[in-house]
Amino acid sequence: MSPAPPESHVPPPPSSRRTLSTERNFFAELVDDLTVRLEWLEQVIASVPDSGALGQLRGWAKALRELHASIGHVQAHLGDARFARLFAIEGSLAAFLSRLFAWCEEIAEDFEALAVKLRRNDPVLAVFSHRAVNESFAHFQELGQALRASLAAWRPATPDAHAAWQTFDADFEELFWAVEWLHMSLASQPGR
Repeated sequence: MSPAPPESHVPPPPSSRRTLSTERNFFAELVDDLTVRLEWLEQVIASVPDSGALGQLRGWAKALRELHASIGHVQAHLGDARFARLFAIEGSLAAFLSRLFAWCEEIAEDFEALAVKLRRNDPVLAVFSHRAVNESFAHFQELGQALRASLAAWRPATPDAHAAWQTFDADFEELFWAVEWLHMSLASQPGR
């Protein structure tokens, strides 16, 4: 009979810490984080006195909320086994969504900083560099092309999958439109 192992003084971590990250909780956590970020941003914007710049900021925040909603529409397909390969952590959809969530976080922080400046009545000379917006847009176009190629490769040609893929395609196009719309909004001149 072997001796009993010594008792540990450190209790085991809670069960939630023992689970490995899966595509489902990875994407869900990113959506939840962005939801919280947007709620916070809306509270900060609500504290800003009315001005023309506030109208522009509200328009940008609305475009970001629409992008968030379109991410949610794509995310809704996560539980469908027909799309499991698309949501693999190492896949091009995950790369696109991960970069998109990071960019949304950056933009939300920029919006919040702008709202704070407006609330304090600090001068705001330039908001977003056209060059930076154009580079970001080009990057998302590049990621999107890779994603479209992988979608074409993984799309089954069976009749029963046709309807599900039509819905996914519509949600996917909505996501691309929302990314483009936010970039165009950021590139537009204030007051337009």
